[in-house]
Amino acid sequence: MTATGKGSKDRRVLTLAAEVAETKDRNVPILLLDLQEIVDSVPVGSKEATRIKNEIWTYDLLQVLILVLKQDFDRVRGGWGTATKLANLLSHCCTGLDPPDSQEFYQLSLPEAVENQLMLSRKIQTKYLKTDENMTNMRRDLLDHFRGVLEAVTYLFSGHVFLTTNVLKSQWLLQLLITDDVDTALSCMTLILNCTRVNRDVFSTLSERLVNSILDELVYKLSASTNMDIGSATTRILLTICDTNPPMVEQICIRYRGLRPLLSKWTGKGFGKDLKQLILLLESGSAHRAKMERLHRAATTIQAMWRSFQTRNQLKKADRAFAKLQRSFRVKRERTQKERENEQLQSELEHQLLLARRKAIRESRLKQLELLSIMPAAKSQKYLESVQENAALKIQTSWKGHRARKQLTERQANMKRVRAAVAIQRKFRHWSARRERKKREPLAFQRPPGLTDERRVEIQQHITRWREDHPTKCKTRAQQEEIHNKAQELIQRNQMLNRVTRKKHLEREALLAMIETDCDLLLNATSLKDVTEKDIDVFSSKSVPIATKARLNHQHELRLLRQPWYRKLGDEFKETEYEGEEELF
Repeated sequence: MTATGKGSKDRRVLTLAAEVAETKDRNVPILLLDLQEIVDSVPVGSKEATRIKNEIWTYDLLQVLILVLKQDFDRVRGGWGTATKLANLLSHCCTGLDPPDSQEFYQLSLPEAVENQLMLSRKIQTKYLKTDENMTNMRRDLLDHFRGVLEAVTYLFSGHVFLTTNVLKSQWLLQLLITDDVDTALSCMTLILNCTRVNRDVFSTLSERLVNSILDELVYKLSASTNMDIGSATTRILLTICDTNPPMVEQICIRYRGLRPLLSKWTGKGFGKDLKQLILLLESGSAHRAKMERLHRAATTIQAMWRSFQTRNQLKKADRAFAKLQRSFRVKRERTQKERENEQLQSELEHQLLLARRKAIRESRLKQLELLSIMPAAKSQKYLESVQENAALKIQTSWKGHRARKQLTERQANMKRVRAAVAIQRKFRHWSARRERKKREPLAFQRPPGLTDERRVEIQQHITRWREDHPTKCKTRAQQEEIHNKAQELIQRNQMLNRVTRKKHLEREALLAMIETDCDLLLNATSLKDVTEKDIDVFSSKSVPIATKARLNHQHELRLLRQPWYRKLGDEFKETEYEGEEELF
């Protein structure tokens, strides 16, 4: 913020202080509301906000704010809403303020501010209780103002923790608490609960008489009230007091012995967890025993849950085992029944087949007897012999079929062995042929043809004579070494590629020999009219793939002869490329 902005705020605070000093008491609250705009114009917690609060303290505006809260706001414009705004403004101005004369601020101003805020809340509560219930809007506004003032008190002691003691010591707190109205009583109990949360040791700083007064009113509300919210808030406050001050548990148990039976009426009202803890504290008589009892119950609950978990798992396993046993028993019983039924069906089928066979034999024999009775006596013997021959033939056929089927597996195994032997022999021949081809290949260290020892000596002498005749064109020693190294690299590269070169050379020689042989055959061939079977054998091949390829080429040439001339252009003008054409020459 610039210096101009800071000066304008300083002047506004100074002007406001002067106006307050000159204005009548009734209009002072309205003027003090302008401080809210000044406070809101700076970020909360910033250095500028601290400076503004210090100026408010310096110009005694904070003391005026504290004193203004004692007025009767029925006669002030804005009514009790203005009072609520001033209470909130006072809390915001006091929070984060640390003036130079801090002793007066902490010991006088802050306690007086809390006291006046509680007094203001008591006035609003009295106004609220005296208002007719038919005036719903006015009662709702007063209740909102009451809660706003108590929130301002909470905000104030949240910034200054030591004020919680002043809040609980105030005479207005008990007057706020001693009421039969549910809404205001709940707000007041929320204030007490916030005090215990902000300062856990606040009840230990109070006198026994004051603590007993607060507890008396809380226990009275817990025993006499029937409102669920009142019961829940009271139970929560008592638990908080007992948790923060364990010695007070024994005091509560001794002072309020009849409280335990009265708590049974709150069972099932929606705050059972807090109610069980409070009952446990009252039954134990001390915080330590209650803690041990709670731990014992927790351990018992954990053990019970664990045992129930184990039992459920065992029952589930037993159910699965029984289900599996029943399922396997049913499956076995069904399988046994099916086997028994199949055996019965098989036995019935065999019996039916036996009966059918006997019937067929009986019928065939009856037919034979009828035939024999009709047949002449001279032919009966011949007929019986033919029947015996047919029966023997059927027996032999059945036996041969049985023996052939029995030998079929052996034949199949022999065929597999024969095929495997053939495949192994074929692979071995291919492997042997590859080895023979590799053996016939020239060795890498052999020199190519054309460079003999005499030729190599002749070339070396020629190089020496040239160096002697041209000494000026010779290189320096470093250049000669470089040339020598390059020559060595070229020689090594030539040695590495020598095998490939020799292989290509042999292929070229074989190709030239084949061409020469074909040329000799064509030149020495006889004319077609003088061809004999011997000449045909010379030009024919016994290799099936070669003969097939030749037949296909012959058919292709015959097909080309029957086609038009323009069909032959593609083959006639097509350039033929030979691999290694340069090497042929």
